[in-house]
Amino acid sequence: MRAARFALIALLWASSIFANCVNLNGRSYCAPPGGQALVHQGQAYCGVGACRGDAFGNVFCSPYPGGDVIFAKGSFYAGRGLCLLAGDGSAQCSAQPGGNCALANGNVVCDGGNMAEPAVRAGFCQ
Repeated sequence: MRAARFALIALLWASSIFANCVNLNGRSYCAPPGGQALVHQGQAYCGVGACRGDAFGNVFCSPYPGGDVIFAKGSFYAGRGLCLLAGDGSAQCSAQPGGNCALANGNVVCDGGNMAEPAVRAGFCQ
């Protein structure tokens, strides 16, 4: 019996490694694989990719699993991979899914090239 309990706990713990979940008022909310769940101003939001909230209660997410989102020049932008701010304040995101970006000689260089498109509003978690 003890071994069965241990196995169940280990299974639940291992499955939570791959899920991004939040707990709100005793209820768990989980984002889809590659997405992010977050609590912002008392609400649970889930996105397909990374999400960020602003001071006005809005939450914006990348529409790509594993993608990033960044605030630049007054708006949220998203990409398939990591996003960085360029020297001019513009958003630069990796066009490669899960790709990385780095600063090289003052320029942002990203795997698969650079991209940035408007982020999408997050929906409430189900």
